[in-house]
Amino acid sequence: MNVFFFFNTEDSGVLWSYYHQYIVLAEGLTELGIRCYGSRDMYQTAVGSNYLIRYDKNFPLADIDLAFFSSFNYHKNKKDGNKFIKQNIKCLSPNCKTIFIDESDGLRTPGFYKGAQMCDIVLKSHYSCKYNYPKNFRAWQFGITNRILDAVSPQIFEQRKNNFLVNFRPRHILRDLMNELIKPIVCEYFIWDNTIDNFDIANFTSYDLLMFKQARGRHNPYFYKRLSENKLSACYGGVPATPFGNYNKYTAFIARKINNLLHLFKYDRVRQWDSWRLWETWAAGSVAFHINFEKYGCVLPVMPKNGVDYIGIDLENPNEIKKYLKDNEQLKFIAQNGRKFVLENYTPKIVAQRLLNMLKE
Repeated sequence: MNVFFFFNTEDSGVLWSYYHQYIVLAEGLTELGIRCYGSRDMYQTAVGSNYLIRYDKNFPLADIDLAFFSSFNYHKNKKDGNKFIKQNIKCLSPNCKTIFIDESDGLRTPGFYKGAQMCDIVLKSHYSCKYNYPKNFRAWQFGITNRILDAVSPQIFEQRKNNFLVNFRPRHILRDLMNELIKPIVCEYFIWDNTIDNFDIANFTSYDLLMFKQARGRHNPYFYKRLSENKLSACYGGVPATPFGNYNKYTAFIARKINNLLHLFKYDRVRQWDSWRLWETWAAGSVAFHINFEKYGCVLPVMPKNGVDYIGIDLENPNEIKKYLKDNEQLKFIAQNGRKFVLENYTPKIVAQRLLNMLKE
C-alpha cells in the first residue's frame, strides 16, 4: 500500500501548523510495515533519523492507494483550501481512498467545506452526537503519539503528590466554568495546583529540543515529569452550548449570551472538547477529570467509561465527584484503568489499524 500525506507547501515554519494526527497515523502505519510519503518531509523520531513522512519528487501521485488531507489545508481561506484538495484529487487514481482529517475548533469546521466533502471519509475530532454531520463524518480523536508515550514516566500512585493539576495554556469558557464549580470541592481533599513551570529550552537535551520544535512548543519534559508525579489532572476544555443557536460560532455566541441572561436552557453539549491534555494525562497514569462525555454528547471511536477510565463532571451536580475524591483506592483504580484504556485502544498502531478496518467496511 502506498500512503501519501498532503501538506501546504508554505506552512512548514508556521507556529500552529503541527500535524499531530498525521504523525499519529504515520507512526501507526509505519509500525504496520507501510511506508509513508508526503508532499514534503515531516517529523523525525530522533535526532538525525530519517523522516517519518518522506518526500520523493519522483513518486507518482497516480500510484497512491490512500491519501490524507487536513484542516490545515484551509489555513489561508476556504476558497484556496477547496482548490488545493480538488486539484490534488484529480491527480489520484479512481481507486485511491481519500481521508480528510478535521481537527479544527468551532462549529462549521473545514470538514463541512466542498474540498473535504470530496473525500471518502472525514475523521472528525470534537465529534458530538448532539449535532448533525454529513454522511462521510466519523468520530475521531486527538490521540497520542509515541513522543508522548516516551515522555511520560508514570509513578506509583501512592507515591504521587496529592495535587490536582490545573495549569492550562489557553483559557476556555468551559475551563473557567469548571474551575469555579469544582475548586471548592477539590480543595477539601487535594491541593489545587495551578502554578506554571518556568523552563529554559537551553537546558533541553538535543532530543527534547527537536521534539519541542517539531511539536511547535507543545513538548516540555518538565511538564511531563510533573504530570507523571501528580495524582489528578484537569483535562476539561471547550465551549458549553445549549440546544439552540448552533448554526455557527456567531449564532452560538449570541445564544449563549442570551441564555446567560434569561436562563432558558441548560447546557446539554460541549464543543471543542478534545485536547492534548486529556491524552497526556491518560498516558501519564494520572486521573483525568473532564465533562461527563455521555451526558454532554462527546464521542470517541472507543468510549471511556465514567468512573472507570476517567471522572466525568456533571455541570448540574458537581458534588458527585466527592465520592471519588475521598476514596484513594478508587482514584488509584481509575488512574490505572485510564492508562490501560489508552494503551489498549489508542496507541498509533491500533489507531492506524482501526482506520484501515474502517476502509474495508
